[in-house]
Amino acid sequence: MPLYEYQCNDCRAGFELLIRRPEESAPGKIACPHCQSKKVEKQLSLTAAPSISDSSLPVCGLPQPGGGCGLPQCGSGGCHWDG
Repeated sequence: MPLYEYQCNDCRAGFELLIRRPEESAPGKIACPHCQSKKVEKQLSLTAAPSISDSSLPVCGLPQPGGGCGLPQCGSGGCHWDG
């Protein structure tokens, strides 16, 4: 079920709306939750997905015999110590 972003052309408020069925997004069916106007415009939005920031990954430790530091992400040859 996609989440769409809209902006009201009357009060300029932005809002998100979960659309369960395509017919729910037909012109004139969506009303602004702030002023109830049906003059709304769908906005372009980016797809959101959870991500892991670099700060949450463990930092490479000391190199292990045979190369790498032993962390799982170093198994693909991307270890700092394998420079």
